[in-house]
Amino acid sequence: MSLRAIPELLLLSILWGSAYLFTRAAVPEFGPLPLVALRFAIASCLLVPVMLMRGGLPALWQHKHRFALLGLAFTAAPFLIIGYCAQYLGAGLLAILNATAPLFGAIVATFWVGERMSFLRGVGLAIGFAGVVVLVWGNASMADGGLIAVGLMLIVSLLWAFAANYTRLRLRDVDPVVVTAANTLVAMLAVLPLALMQWPETAPSTRAWTELVFLGCASSAGGMLLYFRLLRSIGTVPTMSVTFLSPVVALVSGAFYLGEAITLQIVIGGAIVLVGTALVLGLIPRR
Repeated sequence: MSLRAIPELLLLSILWGSAYLFTRAAVPEFGPLPLVALRFAIASCLLVPVMLMRGGLPALWQHKHRFALLGLAFTAAPFLIIGYCAQYLGAGLLAILNATAPLFGAIVATFWVGERMSFLRGVGLAIGFAGVVVLVWGNASMADGGLIAVGLMLIVSLLWAFAANYTRLRLRDVDPVVVTAANTLVAMLAVLPLALMQWPETAPSTRAWTELVFLGCASSAGGMLLYFRLLRSIGTVPTMSVTFLSPVVALVSGAFYLGEAITLQIVIGGAIVLVGTALVLGLIPRR
């Protein structure tokens, strides 16, 4: 991995790790539906012109049915769930639970794509899900919908695992900018009518609007473009190391920005989840 890629990986981890923070901060004022709709609207305004300049309109039309599935089931639905769960879980816990996506990805790849489940991957799956149990076992913060939110976040990871494998199988040769722009556009069009029905009665504060603009511009548009750039320049496994950096960013920023507690249980459970994820991704070599 080149030295140039290291600052880009750190930047991506900041963009995506802080996304959980600002979602957690802004969702009480906007509500899940308006927050997601406006976030995708901002991202679409930035990404769609880039897609058009790159000549992506024919590919968008050619794969319109596949983009509709991706945008609805694998983009709009997961982000709505995250918006809902952000009302009950802290930013760090949201990020750690999303770090289980590679675990589900390994399961989906085994049963759908036909990839071989190695012994080391199986051990990683067991360790990763054991970490989730540690996170929630006897945790007082799991009351008042917290446990349901944990289950929903695991469903998000499962949906994104399906999305990754579906994109690899069905949209392998499509420009990543087209894929990203199409997903955000479809998701925005799907969520916006529902968001207008639940628009907040009290105008959100300037701080909440600032957090929303960051989510749309930096986390969604900028983060996605940087992610696909890294995929092409350094490969999949090095890029996936952002999975381990984002929870750290979310935990630390959540503590400073929102005053969220970093408990020993979260640290231990999160570490176990990340070790399992590292084994599944092959980041810990077998001697």
